[in-house]
Amino acid sequence: MKQTRPQIRYSEEFKRMVVTEIETGIMTMAQASRYYGIGNTLSLYKWINLYGMNAQKGKKVLVMTHKEENELISLRRDLALLKKQLEEAEMRAIAWESMVEAIELDLGIPVKKKPWNQALSEARQKLYGINDISVSKATVNATESPNKPITKEKQPLKRK
Repeated sequence: MKQTRPQIRYSEEFKRMVVTEIETGIMTMAQASRYYGIGNTLSLYKWINLYGMNAQKGKKVLVMTHKEENELISLRRDLALLKKQLEEAEMRAIAWESMVEAIELDLGIPVKKKPWNQALSEARQKLYGINDISVSKATVNATESPNKPITKEKQPLKRK
């Protein structure tokens, strides 16, 4: 009766370790085969194909000049900075919106639904008791400086 050898299964971690040792030059294929008791060197070739540095077959390999690499690094930095600034701007927008909501609740003025000038005049009216912010022509004339020369009212220019 013929004796059969038991089939040995190696873990992925073990295979990667052996491939790394072969690729770094610590051992040759034959030395690794003898040292670890791997009977078939064909297995080692398969492992190197799967887990080795040359396992990049069919994948994109990016070759860049030093200038291109520096530009890529600076662009990535700029992108990270812009993302951070965008996040801060979004946080500010949320803060402003919550402040507007607080104003609406405290003062009872619907700021979001009205033009800003109207909301501002209503807020001044509630806070300071001022009825009308608009200034009449008589008030402007009364507040003019006495040293200012008197000018005629401007008339529209006539076209020829």
